[in-house]
Amino acid sequence: MTETARPRRRLLVISVDAMSVVDVPFARTLPHFARILEGSWGSAEAIYPSVTYPNHTSQTTGRTADGHGIYANEKVTPGERIPDWFWDARDIACPTLFDLAKEQGLSTAAVGWPATGWSPSLDIAVPEIWDRAGLEPTLAVLREAATPRGREYVDRHAQEIGWDRKHRFGRFNTAVAADILRTDAPDVLFLHLVDVDSARHATGRFTAEVKEAFERVDGWLGELLAALEDAGTAAETDIAIVSDHGHVEVGRVLRANALLARQGFVRLDADGEVSSWDAWVHGCGLTGQLHLHPEADETTREKVLALVEDWVADPEVPVQAFHPLTDMHEDYGWSGPFLGILEGVSGTAFQNLWDGRWLIDRFDAEYEFLLSQHGHLPEQDIQAVFAMTGPSIETGRRITRCTVTDEAVTFAHLLGLEIPDADGRVVEEILRPAPVLQEAVPQEA
Repeated sequence: MTETARPRRRLLVISVDAMSVVDVPFARTLPHFARILEGSWGSAEAIYPSVTYPNHTSQTTGRTADGHGIYANEKVTPGERIPDWFWDARDIACPTLFDLAKEQGLSTAAVGWPATGWSPSLDIAVPEIWDRAGLEPTLAVLREAATPRGREYVDRHAQEIGWDRKHRFGRFNTAVAADILRTDAPDVLFLHLVDVDSARHATGRFTAEVKEAFERVDGWLGELLAALEDAGTAAETDIAIVSDHGHVEVGRVLRANALLARQGFVRLDADGEVSSWDAWVHGCGLTGQLHLHPEADETTREKVLALVEDWVADPEVPVQAFHPLTDMHEDYGWSGPFLGILEGVSGTAFQNLWDGRWLIDRFDAEYEFLLSQHGHLPEQDIQAVFAMTGPSIETGRRITRCTVTDEAVTFAHLLGLEIPDADGRVVEEILRPAPVLQEAVPQEA
């Protein structure tokens, strides 16, 4: 039997945050999106919650939130106006593709990818992390959370971070990723671009600003493709575009903790800050995660659940359902330190705050919040996109439906890795047949 050498494969994964299948027709009119969409593409269902950090962690672990432990973007911290995010890779409760790749001697990089700060396994990590205090504090924490090689790239491209009222990382992330592709040529690179998501939050789902964001991202894709050509690795690189969720237009903001405060389950001090609490609703976009104090007794638990039942029954409170944790685990593979999930009436965004009005409608003069949001149950509304092209990928193939966990399992397969206890499958329908081993024919004397 003659052995056919396995061709070398590299992997470049680009997350275009909040890109959905509805965006594909326009994206195909843009030159660099079009190149990638010539391969295989289709819809990918998110895990719950349909927010950035849990789904991007699923894309690197092949697990739902029950397996990887990233239950939301932010950590539940009752009484904190600005909770900490899941920046730290060490919060992930299962192996990542980066861990598995390291074990097999593959070189890895991640730029702007959620939950990659302080990574124990990435060769080059320039994680997504910021400090609301401004650019200089952001640079300080970014350098702290990066790997040593990542810090070199931070310093080299720091001037490309934009800052107005908040961070703007798209230009920076692209420049860093292109530089890494040319200079280090890693086997695996994951990159996160948030411009489309930011435009949708600020202006709505389908606006001129969203169109401009897609055009901007297309230019950045061109820079990445050029970097692969310059490095001489384009022919051996499989390229993926992934996303994490769609968007829903917001009609109102609900501060469920203000309702809990009215009933005495959240207690405030003389300055209006939280002094103690029995129950808390952790805002997660279009759902709220109901948290009970660890020392609360059964009577308190029953009272909180009875109050939630009243909310669901009250037409003035825009909560249409409560899903207990057991149901969420069975239906969505979700777990966390919660009693369950509050599902808002369509277009209802949950906030963590406990003061001010408990319900603010979109047309109220004081409404100054996001215009579209996500965090809904995965099957609802438009789905995220998954597209691939490269030497391992079929051309012109349409994926009917997969999940974000399937994406990770497929990435692992392409790299010759195997994810333990994966919650997904290899998306076989997009893969070209593997090389066939041929048996040697004996020569006659």
